[in-house]
Amino acid sequence: MFIQPRFFAQAMQALLVIGLGVLSQSVHAMSPKVIEQIDAIHDPIRVDVVANEPVAIHLLGDTGALVGLSLETSGLPFDISLEGEDGTHYRQLLAKGEGRKHVMFMMPDKPSYLAVSSSEAGFLAITQTSMIAEKDLHAPKRSYQSPRLRVLAEKLEQEANTDAFWQDITKEGTPMVEPGNKGETLLTFLARGAERNVKMLGGPANDIYALERLGKSDVWFRTVSVPAGTLFSYQLAKDVPDFDGPKRARRVAILAKAKADPLNRYPWPTKAPDAYNQSSTFRVGGGALEPWFEAVPEAQGALSHHRIASVELENERDIWIYRSAGFDESDPDTPLLFVFDGEQFLRKGHLDRSIDALVVAGKIPPLAAVFVSSIDNVVRAKELPDNDTFAAFMAKDVLSLVREELGFSPRAERTILSGSSFGGLGSTTIALKHPEAFGAVLSLSGSYWWSDEGAYAGANMVARRVATHEPAPVRFYLAAGLFETSRGDGFASILEPNRHLHDVLLAKGYSAIHQEFPTAHDMFAWREQLPQGLIALLGSVDANARVVGK
Repeated sequence: MFIQPRFFAQAMQALLVIGLGVLSQSVHAMSPKVIEQIDAIHDPIRVDVVANEPVAIHLLGDTGALVGLSLETSGLPFDISLEGEDGTHYRQLLAKGEGRKHVMFMMPDKPSYLAVSSSEAGFLAITQTSMIAEKDLHAPKRSYQSPRLRVLAEKLEQEANTDAFWQDITKEGTPMVEPGNKGETLLTFLARGAERNVKMLGGPANDIYALERLGKSDVWFRTVSVPAGTLFSYQLAKDVPDFDGPKRARRVAILAKAKADPLNRYPWPTKAPDAYNQSSTFRVGGGALEPWFEAVPEAQGALSHHRIASVELENERDIWIYRSAGFDESDPDTPLLFVFDGEQFLRKGHLDRSIDALVVAGKIPPLAAVFVSSIDNVVRAKELPDNDTFAAFMAKDVLSLVREELGFSPRAERTILSGSSFGGLGSTTIALKHPEAFGAVLSLSGSYWWSDEGAYAGANMVARRVATHEPAPVRFYLAAGLFETSRGDGFASILEPNRHLHDVLLAKGYSAIHQEFPTAHDMFAWREQLPQGLIALLGSVDANARVVGK
């Protein structure tokens, strides 16, 4: 047996001292006798091994060190394992038939060696790739996006008290706001005193995501960088329970704990029975969206309630008709707006007030708005996604009722279908089926990921239908949030299918406007996006524009 050095340099953080010896019996039978010692592996070494004569390579490094070795054989059936001189077997590093391998292991706390054997003569080349002492095995210093958190982390290395920090945050409110790069804003969401975890529901990520604990302190945080005009709502949940069960069940367990952020100054709605029925909100300055509903203290027009039944759909629902201030049934140009999920857009969206504010500001003409109930989520999921029966119900039964109540018959090109999510999808498919009744679509975060071939087939069924049919006399306004990308629970992107549909509409010669805003899938944003759509469809906006939120 001999050692043949190879002369090429290897960078390493420390050196592994080794000794070489021959095992006169089986590999694990006895401690080897060192017959030659190498001070360190400065360069790769080559060990020629005689058939059936096991070799022991002593490892004399420090206990607990992290060692990296590259093992290369001549392709023969070598067997290499890490053994203790007291007979302990730690692990096999190279099995017969593995000619080349990189291994990582921790130096045992007792004298140990590499036991090398082969049934045929050959060589073993050993290269030390790394060795890090136990005292140097620690995580790199944490980097923080937030300058204030960076300062706090440095202070916590000297003392554990966070009271002054929390006093400041209580005065300022959350999220914590700091300047970011390239004109963006850093928002840091904060929670105090959780034991196991803190999770956020909603927010800019449009998902469920975890806050991180700042060392061992009572500060939990998550920092995100957002553009001007960002608008969102969210809830926080401390110590969300976890358990064995389906992924979906574990995910929705957050609903048992999610509630408004107690340090946030903008609860929504402002009055709620408890914090679990309330969200926290935030708006970054700038952008195109405006809270038009805040311009008037209460609705200026007249709201009437109606019930309508459908034999074909086998259900009955509420409908509210709103006549804005200045509504004139004798004017053939008076617009008629239909809004799906009508209860939500009235109660939480305050759309009646927004319409009045837009009319007063001269942004849109006076109009009538019809708020259509979706009954419940089960019915909604059945009727809105491309349902022929529901489309006929809207084009005939509902439209007839509304015309009778209003005393006028609006032209199709002045009749708008609108809705969010499935409501946007439904508005589009109904208008394409019945352009004689509905000549415009106002879609907010339309669920164009949905397909009749399966909800997540990714086919963009509506875009395919538009591409393969003759154009219909329908104008489109499509809005989507920049944060509405794919989510961790498997939901497909909203943003990309909206972009795709817009491109296909333009290619087919449709009048189509697409706007993107720094928002998520959220009524808090939709209540400001819908007025933007009304301005676009009833005002003077470039009909072929794609506008990213200003």
